[in-house]
Amino acid sequence: MKAFKSSVVMAAMMGMTVFVPSVSGENALESNLNLIEQWVEVEKTISREKADWEIQRQSLKDVVSVYEKELEMLNERIADAAALTSSADSKREALLEEQGQISKAEDVIERSIKQQEALMLKLLNRLPEPLVQEIRPLSQRIPQPGTGTVLSLSQRLQNIVGILTQVDKFNTTVEVIPDQRDFGDGSVVEVSTIYLGLGTALYADKSGRHAGSGSVSAEGVWTWEPHDDWAPAVLAMIRMYQGATNEIRFVPVPVEIQ
Repeated sequence: MKAFKSSVVMAAMMGMTVFVPSVSGENALESNLNLIEQWVEVEKTISREKADWEIQRQSLKDVVSVYEKELEMLNERIADAAALTSSADSKREALLEEQGQISKAEDVIERSIKQQEALMLKLLNRLPEPLVQEIRPLSQRIPQPGTGTVLSLSQRLQNIVGILTQVDKFNTTVEVIPDQRDFGDGSVVEVSTIYLGLGTALYADKSGRHAGSGSVSAEGVWTWEPHDDWAPAVLAMIRMYQGATNEIRFVPVPVEIQ
C-alpha cells in the first residue's frame, strides 16, 4: 500500500494523470491538486530562498570589498609608518653622532678654558692693584681649582676674553692713578702714580717732596722704592699726561720697564 501511494505522489509531481482503481476519480483529482499546490509552494519557497541568498551574497561581497579596501589602506599606513620610523631612526643616529662630536669638542674647549682660568689666577697676583680692582667683577667669576661653576663654557670664555681685554688695554696705555702712601713719618701723603704697562710704575706727590718707583717681581710681589730726586721728572710726565701743560718733551727717568 505504501509503494502504491508513493507512485501516486510521484506521478502527481510529474504532472501525470493516474487512475487509481481503489480511489474514486474525484478524490484522486483533489489529491493531485493538493500535491501540485504543495509543489508550487515548495518552488516558491526555494525561489524566495535563492533570491534572499543572492541579496545576502551581494551584501557579503560589498562588506568584503569594504574590508579589503580598509585593509589595503591600513597596510599603506603601516608601510608609511615603517618608512617614517626608518627615516626617524636615521635622523636619530645622525643626531647622536653629531651630539657625540659636539661633546668631544666641548671637552677640548673645557680643558683649554680651565688652563686659561688657571693662568688668569696666577696673572692676578702680578697685576697692578688698580687694574685688579677694575677687573674684580670678572675675576671673581673664575672658579678656583677643584671647584665647580654654574657658568656655561661660553660665559667662562667671555669672562676670560673680558679680563684679557682690560689687561691688554692697561698694558698698552699710560695710566695715572691717584693713590695714598705712608712714608714712615706717620703721615699719609696723596700721590699720583703713573703706570707704564703692567710691571713698572712711578709716583710723586704734588709738592714734589716725595717720588719713587715700583716694580713687580717674578713671584708677583710689588716693591716700591723711594727716589725723591725723580719728583720733577715724574711730575712733568704727569702734567703732560693730564694736559696741564702745552710742553711736550722727552723726560729721562732711570727706570727699568718690566
